[in-house]
Amino acid sequence: MSNLQRRSLVSIVIGLLVLILAPAGLAQVEAQTDATIPAVEPGPVIDVPTPAVKIVPQTPAEPEQAWTFRYLIPTSLVIALLVVVGSIVAYFLKVVRTRYRLIQ
Repeated sequence: MSNLQRRSLVSIVIGLLVLILAPAGLAQVEAQTDATIPAVEPGPVIDVPTPAVKIVPQTPAEPEQAWTFRYLIPTSLVIALLVVVGSIVAYFLKVVRTRYRLIQ
């Protein structure tokens, strides 16, 4: 395997990893905090009729992570790890193994 082929293979693998991992890494989930909730300034007291139905405020449930984040990211990391281990084994079998020969 020539040097150019190795570099192109490495750049393709890195490019694929960036394409797979970048959208999940750049995704932002905006959680509502005290800074994002507009403050209500107290104003003059006005006679407001009582509501017909009282609404009980509910605490918001934590949003579930998207399936892509839960399944696609670990899968792509495992595939990348297998590619790296496979390339190390292939390098050993093709280069290091044939470097030294026994002469009898």
